[in-house]
Amino acid sequence: MRTKLKSIHNEEYSDNSKTLGVLLNYSLEDENWKDTLIFIYNHERATYMFFTTIVDMIDFLLYGTGSKLKSAYMKEEEFDTLYDAEYIDGKFSEKLTWL
Repeated sequence: MRTKLKSIHNEEYSDNSKTLGVLLNYSLEDENWKDTLIFIYNHERATYMFFTTIVDMIDFLLYGTGSKLKSAYMKEEEFDTLYDAEYIDGKFSEKLTWL
């Protein structure tokens, strides 16, 4: 399956240290397949952290990495390559290593 990424909502922290957002991954072949991921982009580390739910992201923001949640990291350079690509071969979530 060929898919594409689209950022559907972003919010900046007032100090510009982080961006919170929602990423849409949609199929170019099957109009019924869509997936969303929640992310935090850390500007200082140039790293994205992805979550499957808003609750997981909030838990991380409140309690840090010690909380038990499903998350994945990706460096900005790697993410930008996938985001700017004509298409992704497969689902974006399959390109992530989930912790």
